[in-house]
Amino acid sequence: MDLRTFLRDPIFIGDHAALAAIAEQTKTEEHPFVFVHHEDKIYALKSFDLLLSPDPDLGTIMAKVVTDVPLTPVPFNDLTSRALDVLAELVTLVQYEGQLKYIVREDFLLTMVSTGTSSELAWLRSLFASIPRGLMIVDLSYAVVNSNAEALRMLRINHSDLPRLRMHEVLGLNNFQYVYRTQNSLLNQVITTPLSPAAVLVDFVPLVMYQVVTGFALVLQDLPSLEAMAMELDSVKQLNQDLEAIFSTIYDEIIVVDARGKLLRASDHYIASQWKRPPQSLIGQQILRLKKVNDLIPKVIREVQKKEQKVSRMQNEGDSPLLVVGNPIFDAAGGLERIVVASRDLTEMARLKRELEQTRQESESYRQELEQLRERVTQAQGTLPLYASPLMHEVMREVERVAQFSATVLLHGESGVGKEIIANTIHSLSDRSEQPFIKINCAAIPESLMESELFGYERGAFSGANQQGKTGLIVKAHRSCLFLDEISELPLLIQGKLLRAIQEREVYPVGATAPVKFDIQIIAATNKNLAELVAQGKFREDLYYRINVFPIEVPPLRERKEDIALLANSFLTQFNQTYQRNLRLSNSALDLLEAYPFPGNVRELQNLIQRVAIKNDGEVIDAGAIEKILMRSDTATVSGKTGSRFTQVIPLQQAFAQIEEELVTLAMKQYQSTTKAAKALGVSQATVSRKYRQILAQQK
Repeated sequence: MDLRTFLRDPIFIGDHAALAAIAEQTKTEEHPFVFVHHEDKIYALKSFDLLLSPDPDLGTIMAKVVTDVPLTPVPFNDLTSRALDVLAELVTLVQYEGQLKYIVREDFLLTMVSTGTSSELAWLRSLFASIPRGLMIVDLSYAVVNSNAEALRMLRINHSDLPRLRMHEVLGLNNFQYVYRTQNSLLNQVITTPLSPAAVLVDFVPLVMYQVVTGFALVLQDLPSLEAMAMELDSVKQLNQDLEAIFSTIYDEIIVVDARGKLLRASDHYIASQWKRPPQSLIGQQILRLKKVNDLIPKVIREVQKKEQKVSRMQNEGDSPLLVVGNPIFDAAGGLERIVVASRDLTEMARLKRELEQTRQESESYRQELEQLRERVTQAQGTLPLYASPLMHEVMREVERVAQFSATVLLHGESGVGKEIIANTIHSLSDRSEQPFIKINCAAIPESLMESELFGYERGAFSGANQQGKTGLIVKAHRSCLFLDEISELPLLIQGKLLRAIQEREVYPVGATAPVKFDIQIIAATNKNLAELVAQGKFREDLYYRINVFPIEVPPLRERKEDIALLANSFLTQFNQTYQRNLRLSNSALDLLEAYPFPGNVRELQNLIQRVAIKNDGEVIDAGAIEKILMRSDTATVSGKTGSRFTQVIPLQQAFAQIEEELVTLAMKQYQSTTKAAKALGVSQATVSRKYRQILAQQK
């Protein structure tokens, strides 16, 4: 490309020039600039500004340009030696063969990188080669006019191959044809070249002169670098989301201003008495000048600006007392950069204080009720469940209430939650506590013996019977309580006879002709849904409604985690007293116990404490000892169902890392893309990319 081909004849605006005609000429001949003579000086005016003027006026134009630096013509032969000066200006006047011409910076730069050969342009070619992206100039025959090393590296092209290489064979013909036909740039084209499996991102830009495409400029970028940029952008987005979440959850009002007091950020929560408008709507405004904000905030900001240290101020006047604290943030050089202002409504704090006091009073009331309950149970020589949770407190209030009557009680709850202890407590608190508490496990007695155990039999009622006969458990519980555990396991035939006995309050022993009267309170318990069993025909509906007089639901241990530490320490204390040991649980061990779901409930917790107490060598039981037992239990459970992935016990963090590595590797093999793998795994693309690089580094 010859530099002379880019020289243009300037259009001058004079005193008698027809500005409308000149504007039309700039559009027809595509002049980016027009020029103005003023006091023997020449000024450049963008033709775009002229075209935008609805009614161009010379005076208005002169006012625009006279404040600019006037142009000094440069001899044509000095252009290359004064390349830095030319590149510093948008347009340069050129003296060529006794005439005044002009050249724009883009054309000059294009000519230099395409055809410059003199030693004076070595710095320009070095600059072109040092740009971190691939740059390439291609002519209309698709030959490479110029290229930097980055472009050759990305495309896996040797410099010696350039003379015979045609870029449409490397990057495809369609992209070049589209740019040539439309004279529009084609950006962000992902292309995999036949010379390399690696994909590159290519921008196709037309080089146009006098409305004719004279070549193409290509800008190339490695996709791995794009991925790194995407990771960084994703990381910044996540950080911003975290900050927004923190801002929205902080109870205090938080605003951030710059060193001059301009509002940069504000939390969603704000104190309405301090603002006439939400602070979010004032971002970008100068807080110190606003009349829409409480005077206390500007006062604190000014003091922080002056003292450059933390400032706290309180306002007690009015209906809403406030506490405002300003904290300075400094840059690396030690200068004030930001001020974070936190405001707290002390009225709300007073309300919270009152609520806290009310909660303390309720807790004290609960404690007194519990102490009274313990005293009554102790006097009755009964056992009281250990608890600290609000759920169990409500259960015990129900227990104490029903114990004053003889109503039938139905205890619901999972296996191991302590239904038998609840039943014992009801008996201990009732007026029947002086009589023995009769218990029967309906699932433990064979069906053939169930009738005789419940109702008894007369002397000689059947062969093999006791000669003196036998009193049934129902009659033995006369004036006391009868506990029917696992009542859902009762055979249907026995259910019918039990229903009649409950209704009539009398029972016929086997072989008897006269009924025996009784007065009992029945407490039944089950870990199954009796209503579902009724629907399935496995439990009598009439018996269900007869025993479901006062139902009590005993919550599982996982829903009352406040009780876990209390129960665990109680079981360990019993173990210490029995075997003269001095074991204790560490805080980390208690934290681990509270995190475990305990499908076996209190019974599983008791067994776990006994097992770890037997295995422990020292006096302190730490989380590691409990973790080993829990991991072994979980492994046994899993191996019995689907097969274990581990052959030995390893720390949980190591297990999580191993599973994470397998899943990330599997996702990358399946999708071949960090973006798709991240979507499948439900995490960010940056997370998958970072972890996959770590996995590959470990495998090397």
